[in-house]
Amino acid sequence: MRDVPDGEAAWQAVLLDSSIRVVVVDLAVAAARGQELLGRLRASKVHRIRVMPAIALLEQGSDAEREKLRGLEATELATGSLTPAAAANELLARLQVLIELAHTREALNESRSELDSTRSIDPETELLTPAAFDKQVEKLLSYARRALSDLALICIRVELSMPHSEAWDGEIATRMNLVGRALASSVRLEDLATRSEPTEFCVATQNNGMTDMLRFAARLRKVLENVDSAGPGVEVWTCIGVATLSEDLRRGAAELRAQAQRRAQMAQSSRSRRIMLGASESGKSGGFDPRAESGSMDISLALALIGSGRGAEVLPHMPRLLQQLSPLLRLIREQQNQAVAAAAAKAATQAAAGSATPTTVAQTEK
Repeated sequence: MRDVPDGEAAWQAVLLDSSIRVVVVDLAVAAARGQELLGRLRASKVHRIRVMPAIALLEQGSDAEREKLRGLEATELATGSLTPAAAANELLARLQVLIELAHTREALNESRSELDSTRSIDPETELLTPAAFDKQVEKLLSYARRALSDLALICIRVELSMPHSEAWDGEIATRMNLVGRALASSVRLEDLATRSEPTEFCVATQNNGMTDMLRFAARLRKVLENVDSAGPGVEVWTCIGVATLSEDLRRGAAELRAQAQRRAQMAQSSRSRRIMLGASESGKSGGFDPRAESGSMDISLALALIGSGRGAEVLPHMPRLLQQLSPLLRLIREQQNQAVAAAAAKAATQAAAGSATPTTVAQTEK
């Protein structure tokens, strides 16, 4: 028990002493100050203080006072009709109940925190939680060092272009969840993926060579920037940074992810479509332009972009698309040539048959 002279002293005690579990306010002495203290408790930004149980002592409470106390989530105790001994017993009984309730609430919060810490999958995106992602990446890094192989971490920062000027509350978060689920369904079973920030995703993959790794990053970009990954009518813009274990074998999972994040931020700040890799702290960087990569565009994506009015994005890929289409065009030309040749042969046969008919008739007449 701790007794203080006024509401301000009680407020300071609650702020500084985390062992306080229940506040008892005597409204019979100073109703206005007591109600002000209760209001400050409920408006506090500190969760422990905001949910702290409170008991308000009244002489003879009116209906208006009772309604106000219910709004402040305080337990009312009218002492006017009770003897001092009965009032003390009632107060102690309520204090015991509220203290037990506070302990139960704290235990529940601790259990919930432990459960959240052990959870490995984010139900909103079906991706690994950042803590589980880093833990698994550490295992992959250890294996890569022993096997003398490489590991790449790809960071993807996402921007959404809405079809309307203002988004409703929670729309960005909801659409980012859709992007996360699209990413979760696109990574391979041997890869790891997480949502590291509200608009940022990270993927860890075994690096079997720079070309294959960059093609994989370009494929992830193609999936996320497809027309329906964030919902109909929403355009997705991605900025990608890559960091590899082979750059520095001493790096851990957190350091490797931070390096990839810095490079993705560099791509975003420069509005670059290049996949940033090999960036130094001085700002000099290497990059990979997916427009020049053979695996960054295919026919289905080109048709989808053209159908959505984004044909300008297809133009840089025309040489590669023509190369992909050349076997089909060659087959079409061969079929056309064969059809023309067949039609010509048929016409020649019919012409020959027509010219032979009079001769036969003449021979028959003779």
